[in-house]
Amino acid sequence: MTVTLKPVSSMQDRKLVLDLYQGAADYFALTGQGYPSRATVEEDRTARPAQLPANAKHYGVLMTGATAVGVLDYVVGYPTVDSLYIGLLLLPVTQRRRGLGTQVVAQLHAEHPECRRFRVAVADANEGGMQFWLAQGFRFVRAGQASLGTGHTLAVTLLDRQW
Repeated sequence: MTVTLKPVSSMQDRKLVLDLYQGAADYFALTGQGYPSRATVEEDRTARPAQLPANAKHYGVLMTGATAVGVLDYVVGYPTVDSLYIGLLLLPVTQRRRGLGTQVVAQLHAEHPECRRFRVAVADANEGGMQFWLAQGFRFVRAGQASLGTGHTLAVTLLDRQW
């Protein structure tokens, strides 16, 4: 099974992302963000570390064939030049536990061999997410805080995987 990333460029794409977000409303509730809205999509679509150029950011809809199965947001070159930071790998409830997340991680590694380290920040309240990333070979780096665009701060655990 191949999973592709369709960049979000049109209003129709943004609506599709919102539908996927709403299919994963449990994640947004778990992280204290409330029900996802168009503003949530726009914040996620545009947010990136200030020091990185726009082309370092990759945000799109995960597709298997013609079916939208999730959303992926990552940047290349953060926190170090040889790193890839996954900001969001979100699958609606109906798409979970099908191997899609594992496939995405493997494909990212194949597409970005220059990235010797992958990093992810997992919300402390997201036990299922933590189990997933640990099963992918990620290891504890440190506890931290993530500032969301809404002004909300979230307790997270930073995890890395070396390649």
